Amino acid sequence: MSNRSRRVIKGAFVLLSLACPAAASAAPVTVNLRVEGATSTIFEGPVVTDVHPVTTPADGQPRTCDGSSVGAPSGPTAIGALDDGARANGFAWDARWDSSFSDYYPFLRVGPDSIDSSSHYLALFVNWAFAEVGGCGQRVAQADDVVFAYEDFASSPLLRLSGPATATTGESVSFRAVDGLDGSPQAGATVAGATTGADGVATVSFADEGIYRVKAERPGAIRSNAVVLCVDPAGAIPCSSTDREAPSLQTPFGAGDPRLPGRVLASTVSRSRTLLVSWAAQDGAGSGVAHSSVEVSEVHTGAAASQAEWRPLVDKAPVSGVHFRGERGSAYRFRISATDRALNTATVVTDPVLMPVDDRDRRLLRLSRAWKRVRVPEAWGRTVVRASRPGATARLRFDGTQVALIGRRLPRGGRLQVTVDGESSVVRTRGRSAQRSVLWVSRRLEAGSHSLRLRSLGGGPVELDAVAPSP
Repeated sequence: MSNRSRRVIKGAFVLLSLACPAAASAAPVTVNLRVEGATSTIFEGPVVTDVHPVTTPADGQPRTCDGSSVGAPSGPTAIGALDDGARANGFAWDARWDSSFSDYYPFLRVGPDSIDSSSHYLALFVNWAFAEVGGCGQRVAQADDVVFAYEDFASSPLLRLSGPATATTGESVSFRAVDGLDGSPQAGATVAGATTGADGVATVSFADEGIYRVKAERPGAIRSNAVVLCVDPAGAIPCSSTDREAPSLQTPFGAGDPRLPGRVLASTVSRSRTLLVSWAAQDGAGSGVAHSSVEVSEVHTGAAASQAEWRPLVDKAPVSGVHFRGERGSAYRFRISATDRALNTATVVTDPVLMPVDDRDRRLLRLSRAWKRVRVPEAWGRTVVRASRPGATARLRFDGTQVALIGRRLPRGGRLQVTVDGESSVVRTRGRSAQRSVLWVSRRLEAGSHSLRLRSLGGGPVELDAVAPSP
């Protein structure tokens, strides 16, 4: 649908620059979301988003907005980013569901603004280009620029503003406004009280120290992005005069399965041991985030638990994500810091992220020949094993205090006997669930080495994806 109508830690990592977006991924991503209302900017800032059910007041039904409606691989979308941004930052949006296009249209509200669908709509732009599909179909990638704008049905310029980041009181500084869609200069736009000329340039000065969010506005155009300008007295450290507060940080590693308190399964945010660790750092009325740092520490069990060593992944870089590849059966914490231009720093430490043992990890998870491996793109490691008859067995030795089984419940699923250190229970897998669901979690165990054994008991097929030990 048209938008108009370890020990040394074993692991590898790849930086994701804000200036060089990575390819789309099924993992959570951080995008730069901007929502422009009828008379003001409703929201502008980074948002962490992932595939999740989306529900609007007008529709009332949970919808899957993951790009699959237009044939794209499942992953984060523009509507998901709008919805996550709204929930995290306290603004509303509403739209009807158009079943013929499997997308939201028309939009009824965004922030405080009602939208009359006979004359206006909510336009969508990604990376300064008009989106040719609806928000549920429009996939987004790490560091994408996503703009939703209150718009009429005429073609309007999408103003894009550039300018300096620092200035001294009384100094003349220049800003330039162009159409972000084609780069053409935009005359007649208001920028901090001045008006752009034919070259799109406006020159202004600020008498008072402070942090200014400068935007370009013009009737018949969509207002611009904000340029954050720090104005300080001559000789002062840039941005130091008025900014006293550290940025806020949001990560994708939120609440996990309640049966694994204080821990997060990597399989909930990824399909492999290569994780996209992304974050959203917002500086509110501050000077703006200058750089971020990320460290990783492997989480151990027992006496080694207090010997965690932090290793750097990112050191003071202007990025919002990093790919990290962990070891099967291990667990990791990530320490993420964001520093603004006034050198205020915020730091968060994630809960332990558990790396499951995949069904293909034959050295760790020993499977009998009765299991059949099946390729499933949405599974952990993109394969699962299925047992259609009784007697298929599996065993795993692990160190930790708990263990979880990951797989999928089937409409005619059978029973699985689970034995930990000689204590057995039966898991019934009949039902319906998504791939990479938690089928079973053990009770808390003494820290140390343990034995897990599985046996299919019949009554229907059993599907197993991975096993996740926890320290």
